[in-house]
Amino acid sequence: MARAERQQPLPEWIGRVGQVSWAFLGFVGAIAVLVLVVGALRDLVVPLVLAGFLATVFAPTVDRLERRRVPRAFGALLVIALIFGVLAVTATIVVIGVVGRSDELTLWFDEAQDQLTDVSERWNLEDLVDDLRSGSDDAGPTAAGGIGERVGTVVGSAASVASGIVLGTVLLYYLLKDGARLVRQAAARRTPEASAQNNRIIGQAAGSIRAYVRGRTILALVQGIAVALMLWVMGVPLAGSVGVVNLIGAYIPYLGAFVGGAFAVLMGLAGGGTSAAIAALAVVLFVNLVLENLLEPRLVGSSLALHPMVVLLATVGGGVLVGIVGLVLAAPLVSIGLNLFRELRDSGFFGSAAPGRSGDATTGDATTDDANTDDANTDDTSTGSGTDDETTGSGTTGSDAAER
Repeated sequence: MARAERQQPLPEWIGRVGQVSWAFLGFVGAIAVLVLVVGALRDLVVPLVLAGFLATVFAPTVDRLERRRVPRAFGALLVIALIFGVLAVTATIVVIGVVGRSDELTLWFDEAQDQLTDVSERWNLEDLVDDLRSGSDDAGPTAAGGIGERVGTVVGSAASVASGIVLGTVLLYYLLKDGARLVRQAAARRTPEASAQNNRIIGQAAGSIRAYVRGRTILALVQGIAVALMLWVMGVPLAGSVGVVNLIGAYIPYLGAFVGGAFAVLMGLAGGGTSAAIAALAVVLFVNLVLENLLEPRLVGSSLALHPMVVLLATVGGGVLVGIVGLVLAAPLVSIGLNLFRELRDSGFFGSAAPGRSGDATTGDATTDDANTDDANTDDTSTGSGTDDETTGSGTTGSDAAER
């Protein structure tokens, strides 16, 4: 008895915990390998991902142009020209605003320096200011010694960005022109069931990306209009231009707010001095920190059918892990991943039965066991009844078969 008690099987939950643990380790390992591969091929992956994102957003525009008898190649070129045109107009607005107000900016920068000197004298900070100045003077020879390395780093980064822009533009052109045809050809080589499933997955992914862009566009309009109106009421010059810059920058969470806020501060400094610059900074911070953090999770979350907290955490986590690309693509990628998981789960990819079937199967097994138990009891009863009953049963069965 003691030996039998020692050999009792382990509880079922231990086996389930072990399976889940191994599956989790395998999943983490696969993610780690994917991250390493993406990091090694970053110069290729980032332009490809951004080109795929923009192609998904602007593919309906190329389709509409094609229905109006515009060739897809020419329609793709028009869309690319539109994208670069918007970016060029935004950069031109910033440059014209800064250059056109250069005299005022110089005057107010000098005044700001004088005000800083007055504050340092009032709060006995002259020693700190002197230390900073002496530190900057001492850093001059050191910086001059390493200026060659710094210039080389800047040039290398600029060349990498330029090559990425060129590669991304070429990929975007081909995806806009031939992307739909390539998807149809890939789906046609599979079975009808697999083709239908692939079409559903691709359609859900495209819908998530376009829904994200719609929500982000509404948020950008709210931010741009709010910044422009508040700065216009304050009398800041080029308030409309500042609003346009914040509108375009809102498509890149947090980084766009930094660029738009810097431009707003410069225009406030040119129009009314340090007080206006501080007020402009307060307006931009209010719009981006309060309105964006309140509206973005709701607008984007409702568009992607995600909880606002999931959108917020995904955006921040994507920015921490990947950078700018993560800030832009984290929320739609989470939505795509959830849709893909549901589709694979419903198709039985993970080997789990559909909801409700496991309980039916268990009930059926239990019923079968009960039936087997009853059969066994019947057999025992029949066995106990004697050989004559078995012979009679056999004869009766044989006569019934003959009559049939």
